[in-house]
Amino acid sequence: MRLILSRKGFDASPACGGCASPILPDGQMISLPIPYDTGRTTFAHLKPRGHDVGRMVAQLTDGRVAATAVAHGDPDLEHSTRSRSAGWRPAFGQDGAAQRHLEGQGVGAGDLFLFFGWFREVIKVRGRYGYRPRARNRHVIFGWLKVGQVLRVDLDAMPRWLEDHPHAAAAGWAYNTIYVAANPEGGGIFPKADDSRTLTAADSVLRSVWRLPADFLPRGRPPLTYHGHSSRWVETADGCRLQTVAKGQEFVLNLDEYPGVRRWAEGLVAAAR
Repeated sequence: MRLILSRKGFDASPACGGCASPILPDGQMISLPIPYDTGRTTFAHLKPRGHDVGRMVAQLTDGRVAATAVAHGDPDLEHSTRSRSAGWRPAFGQDGAAQRHLEGQGVGAGDLFLFFGWFREVIKVRGRYGYRPRARNRHVIFGWLKVGQVLRVDLDAMPRWLEDHPHAAAAGWAYNTIYVAANPEGGGIFPKADDSRTLTAADSVLRSVWRLPADFLPRGRPPLTYHGHSSRWVETADGCRLQTVAKGQEFVLNLDEYPGVRRWAEGLVAAAR
């Protein structure tokens, strides 16, 4: 079994939104999908748990991303986000070099994605969302998907319920692949922020410095991909610190070599169900 730590949602680049996804005053997290240039689903169409994502995006970006802009709704983990066709299941698409990395690591049925992104706490004043002053920037795990099926878009027939997924609707994307849960309960979101799923170390001003359980330390085993240099890992009294790479989408770990990490990851998912 493999664990994939997958970075998704709004990020620092203007093309990826240019700001953090929000942690609402009640602790709920809303992972904002990145803007895109093609597709029919706009931010205004997205209503996870009844929240108006179109208004949220327009206000948090000061209008740089409009509610009417197209949203790249992937990973697609939450049934309540928009109207669904019968048979819907959680799904995640990848292509290009990132997908080649997943293929090279043998990622497939039975493996577990944990999705994380950049989050900050927000406040709402006179009906308008804004970031809480001095709110911390942090990487937080917001969702998960247990792979039940792997579909190659250029080779496999797409089930009807998946046809409006952004990767299923795309043409010409190299190695375009969709990872699908075995059933509607095979993926989902963690509704609220929690210390157990906050990756960024509490004393770090950089969201890229993580605090992880000590079980992640390589100790002679194949490390989390892209994090092979020993200088990135520091053992601490309460676990370990990892300086993550500046860029990268999918970090893979073989859990057959890391039983403690497997228990940690499966515990997070079990708590969400």
